[in-house]
Amino acid sequence: MNENHFVALIWITGAFIAAQVPVIAEAGSRPASRNRQELISPLNREQLNTKVPNFYCFEYRGTPQPGKRYWLRVSNNMWIERYPDGFESRFRVLGHANVKDTEGTIVVKISGNESKTGTNNNGGLQAFIPDKGSDLMHHWYRNAGRGDDDWHDLGKMQSVE
Repeated sequence: MNENHFVALIWITGAFIAAQVPVIAEAGSRPASRNRQELISPLNREQLNTKVPNFYCFEYRGTPQPGKRYWLRVSNNMWIERYPDGFESRFRVLGHANVKDTEGTIVVKISGNESKTGTNNNGGLQAFIPDKGSDLMHHWYRNAGRGDDDWHDLGKMQSVE
C-alpha cells in the first residue's frame, strides 16, 4: 500500500467514525450536528486582548435561580458562570464563530452540580458570548445534548468589560 492509499484509508475511516459517534466540536473544526452552520476557529491573542469580554452579567428569568448571572473569563480557555446564591459552573472555550451574524466565542459547560443547574456536564449545554462592541450584545445558549441546535436569547449582556 503506497502513502496516498494509506492517507485515504485513514481519512475514510475517520469520516466513518465521526459520522457514527457524536462529538463535541473542537476548535478549528465544524460542530458535530449537520444543522449547525458556524465554523469554529481557535481564538487568537488579538481577539483575547481586544474582543473577548472578561466579564458581564445578565438577568436570568428562568429556573433554577432567577436573577443576575455573572460570567467571568478566568483564563484564555475557561469561563465561570456564577449563580445568585454563589454557586458556580465552569465552561470550556470551544473557539470563535459567527452566530446570527455576530462574531463571538462559543463555550461548553464542563462542570457544576447537575441537579442544581438542571443541565449535565457532558458538553451539550453551550453558550455564545458576542465580541465586545457587537451590535447585539446578548447571551445566547443551546442545549445540543437535548437535540436543540438552535440558539436562544437569554438576555441582554450588562456591565461588559
